[in-house]
Amino acid sequence: MNRPVSIGIVVLVVVAGLFGPMVLGGAAAERGDHGSPAVSAPSTTAVTASSDDIGSGDFDTTTFDITVHENGSATWTFRYELRLDEGDGSATQENFEAFAEEFESEETGMYVQFREQAVAMVDGNDQTDREMEASKFNRSATVDGQLNSMGVVEMSFQWDGFAETDDGAVVVGDVFQDLYITDDQSIAIQPGGDLEFQRAEPEPDYVGASLSDASSIQWSGEQEFLDGQPHAVLEEPDAGSTGDSGTLSDGTMAGDSPLSWALALFVLALGLAAGAVWYRRSSGDTVGSSSTATGPTDDSNDNPGTTTRDDTDEHATADPLSDEELLTDEDRVVTLIRENGGRMKQVNIVEETGWSKSKVSMLLSDMEEDGTISKLRVGRENIISLEGFEPEATKSPFDE
Repeated sequence: MNRPVSIGIVVLVVVAGLFGPMVLGGAAAERGDHGSPAVSAPSTTAVTASSDDIGSGDFDTTTFDITVHENGSATWTFRYELRLDEGDGSATQENFEAFAEEFESEETGMYVQFREQAVAMVDGNDQTDREMEASKFNRSATVDGQLNSMGVVEMSFQWDGFAETDDGAVVVGDVFQDLYITDDQSIAIQPGGDLEFQRAEPEPDYVGASLSDASSIQWSGEQEFLDGQPHAVLEEPDAGSTGDSGTLSDGTMAGDSPLSWALALFVLALGLAAGAVWYRRSSGDTVGSSSTATGPTDDSNDNPGTTTRDDTDEHATADPLSDEELLTDEDRVVTLIRENGGRMKQVNIVEETGWSKSKVSMLLSDMEEDGTISKLRVGRENIISLEGFEPEATKSPFDE
């Protein structure tokens, strides 16, 4: 099995193809404690003259934009920005425009390396059971802004099978491992289609009143991520559902649709018909009873202790809630694990509760933060344990 994807390798090779040898990872690479192995930058001798002119400077910022789609695919865009000089330096607007023309019209070494490394990154990610493919490659190089001109290079591709899809939820993160970005790099995730953010870890930067309102979330370097991070859960809003105000997703009131009016008229007509039948029957019963049993009828009305059927129906009690319905989700999980000996596989919790994988994953993460349970990764399985039931390998020698 090949090791999971590390964005650092791709970034290192792509940037080196344009600018010559660079070290992605900064301090971590110097320490030698970073998870990704060192990668030698390729030679730039094959890059054309205009690329060499640009290559004497460095990009000021690099952003990895990831647009996530409902089917689990994602559009990856590597965006590099370079402030252009007004003097005689190599990073002038004239030099960049010459580079941009060649970059967009020819198969330059930098773009060829980008495609090869993107394919290798997708093919090398075998830790999921999803089929993956890199396709729809594209690139552009432009000059943005009249004042303080900026040279912008963008290269993109579509990563099919990038994210996990489960019951309408799209979960991002299981392809990331040993991910590290430097202080001039950032990662941004945008929701495609009708998707909305439900959760993201670690805490990202975003604009909006809430995470679900955000059009993009971003993490900036210098930062080293835990395996499986950045992590984000996206879902589509419930189509046609009503909120607290009774308003549908299209802005109309729940009772304003033609179907609602037709149903209301049908119920009204049915009620009138039933009332007419009841009136005829009650009228006949009154005539018959007045000649034979007038006395008992009056006594029943005068007797405050008499209970009619209407009173009985009014005071009838509803079916009591079961003990399980009164439990919170956390209590249900704790009870389930305790019934199974204090330790369970996460996949078995999903099967026993009938909840989605994303819901169980988020719930267990919250419970782990609260110290209610502990997680142990064994191969592709998560072992969930209550306190005192952890596997021996996870216990501290000071617990004895």
